[in-house]
Amino acid sequence: MHRRQFLHSAILSSGLFASTNSVGSWLAVDDGLPAWPLPDIHKAVSSPVLIRSVELLKTQGQYMMVVTAQDGTRGITQCNDRMPNLSSLLKGLVIPHFIGKDARDLPHLVDNAYRLNSNYKYAGMPLWNCIGSVEIAVWDLLGRLVNKPVYHFLGKPLRTHYDVYISDFDRGTLTPDAVVDQLAQKLALTGAKGVKIKVGGRMQNTPDDERRTRAFVPLVRKKLGDSITIYADANGSYTAQEGVAIGHMLEDHGVVIFEEPCNFEDEEGLRIVNRALTKIRLAGGEQDTSLYRFDRLARTDVYDLLQPDLYYNGGILRALQVAEIARKYNKSIAPHTPKADPLIAPFWHLAAVCPNLYGLQETVFDLSSQPANWYTPAIQVKNGAIQIPNQPGLGITYDETIWKTAERIV
Repeated sequence: MHRRQFLHSAILSSGLFASTNSVGSWLAVDDGLPAWPLPDIHKAVSSPVLIRSVELLKTQGQYMMVVTAQDGTRGITQCNDRMPNLSSLLKGLVIPHFIGKDARDLPHLVDNAYRLNSNYKYAGMPLWNCIGSVEIAVWDLLGRLVNKPVYHFLGKPLRTHYDVYISDFDRGTLTPDAVVDQLAQKLALTGAKGVKIKVGGRMQNTPDDERRTRAFVPLVRKKLGDSITIYADANGSYTAQEGVAIGHMLEDHGVVIFEEPCNFEDEEGLRIVNRALTKIRLAGGEQDTSLYRFDRLARTDVYDLLQPDLYYNGGILRALQVAEIARKYNKSIAPHTPKADPLIAPFWHLAAVCPNLYGLQETVFDLSSQPANWYTPAIQVKNGAIQIPNQPGLGITYDETIWKTAERIV
């Protein structure tokens, strides 16, 4: 979390939000960027919550971040699949900024983990993913202590559920017909009204990729029908010229969102594509972790929709910061959340309070998978929507027996 997150663009007059003076006492500089109103956690939690330990454990084939307070209360989040390669950075640079500290100072602790000891020299997804995983687990801890959902700290709830689209990740393993048939089955079983498909070859576009894309997109529209919302994700496959050409083809078939047509670092190429397309929204940002860059992406019309990943980008508050940046430029966010397991939990709390959340939200649905038995609730899509749990913390309850055989990584 950057220091600018401690700036208020607006302060709510009541509830759990801090005054300008209390927030300002954490600031070294005013960087002028809009900020999500910070929660006054000290008001919500009356006594100090000293963090006794921060552990990275492995159980059920997953890496889990477990933050434990002095009284034994735990906060937990599943970690994404980047964490196995980041454990030394987590141990050496991030965890020391949380041990022995008061969890109620969470925004300040996150800022320190970025700013102090020259940690900012490591800035990027690896550092922010580590910080974000700890931040999310601490939110779970705080919510459990007050027996309220995390969104209780963040703002006024605006929604109790959100509508979803179904993501498909195939890029040529199956035939286009087989992919569309599977999507149709998933839509029928979930009631979802939208899909996201892959176009291009993922950071490349071979002749075979081009042929597949041009045959696939019309087929998706034809077989799923005009009532289904279609999003398309290129994962940086195209040059600007190719992106414009494919974008026009997507527009011709009523595709609503075109995600990362060019390499995410090619801002000018992305801007060229966006300027050339008039019927489709350009989206991106899942790779990004600089709030200054998010501001530039919105201000210079690289993207119409910003897509922060809640883990990659450093946690729930930083994602809400991106939402405020987007709102300044009359844009929306559609976070990167291709999950159907406990990794979706922090998004629930952003979705509950975020005013400029756009369209359908991402989920995955495996036709062959069985519900997991080591956590509740099951992540389910009913009538095209996911309900936001109102349970304490992040809303996930873990089977206590899984910790008995957990392997400690850090």
